[in-house]
Amino acid sequence: MGKAWKFVGKFKRGRKACLAIECFVAVPDLEEARAIASKKLIGADEITAIELSRAEMKALNLKKGDVRL
Repeated sequence: MGKAWKFVGKFKRGRKACLAIECFVAVPDLEEARAIASKKLIGADEITAIELSRAEMKALNLKKGDVRL
């Protein structure tokens, strides 16, 4: 398995504390993974991408093509 990405979407919308939702995408290509995550995190004020290590992927039991919130 190649790369996987963790996207953190932050939703502010007048809240005192912002709401953060994580989306895990097991696709090696960052642009393709970003497109998938943006569909899952619709309306987020900010989306941050973080590359996952092999150990993190194994701990999350991610397989190629998996998408999880």
